[in-house]
Amino acid sequence: RSREKLYRRKPQAMALRSKVATFKALEAQVEDGHASNATIQKYLREVREQKLRRSELVSTYGDKLIDSGRLGAEELWLVHEQVIVAALDCQDIAIAKKCLSKLMKKFPDSVRVGRLRGMALEASGKWAEALTLYDALLEQAPTNGAILKRKAAVERSTGNNKGAIEALNDYLTVFMADTDAWAELADIYIETEAYSNAAFCMEEIITAAPHNYMNHLRYAEILYTAGGADNLRTARKYFATAVELTSGNCVRALYGLWACARAVDAFKGSHKQPEDESELLELSGKRLIQLYKEKCPEKAALIQKMVESSSVSTQGSSQYTVSEK
Repeated sequence: RSREKLYRRKPQAMALRSKVATFKALEAQVEDGHASNATIQKYLREVREQKLRRSELVSTYGDKLIDSGRLGAEELWLVHEQVIVAALDCQDIAIAKKCLSKLMKKFPDSVRVGRLRGMALEASGKWAEALTLYDALLEQAPTNGAILKRKAAVERSTGNNKGAIEALNDYLTVFMADTDAWAELADIYIETEAYSNAAFCMEEIITAAPHNYMNHLRYAEILYTAGGADNLRTARKYFATAVELTSGNCVRALYGLWACARAVDAFKGSHKQPEDESELLELSGKRLIQLYKEKCPEKAALIQKMVESSSVSTQGSSQYTVSEK
């Protein structure tokens, strides 16, 4: 069965490599500056379909393609939109405004064009005007995800965390499966020290992507930062999961597990310590030392000293000595 899977994957890998090589050759022709309008049109189509970010090339040659008048009705306005976003990314406001004025004339009541107007206002630093426009557009289309995200971005950029939280919550009420939005919301909650809310966001992300060790790691770090015996014990479990998912090779997860084991021990006066607590502290400490000896030997002695000085075991610090083999 493993051979069958390998044989099935091989043609797919070859097709992908061929597609990448074809795109690179196409991009090289455009960068050369002597590409025909048909080549530029094909390049812009590939960038759109593959959702790539090639702002400088798209802005420069897309504008030339529009001016050539060779675009058909099917792609004309798509290319206008593509060039606007690329030009704003390059801070080429003149090109963006030129294309935007054509779109506004063609589609005066379009919410999609309104979003592009808002992005142009953002690029010009007119944050208040952009927010006013987004609010007006949301009255027409209250569940428009793109505009809700733009509004959150403006609030975030201006330092209004409360407004960004409200905008993201409105967005996530409709688009609950967007893990990037949950991650952004978690970051804001961490900045405002609302750790319980940040932990909730990470729980949503873990539910959607349980095999990504970074999700478990971030959740554990939030709980560890929040503190308290219950949070520390839960954090320890998720640090351990991150260690397991990385086969014990993630130093960040091992540090977290080791630190949690130490912190939980501080509560043993009011909470009975599990029998394997010292063993967990010992094993995570040993693995940290071992990894540093393998990957960063010049700092291994420092790590060993740190681990030994914080030992809670009654067996002495010699237990942490790791063989050089």
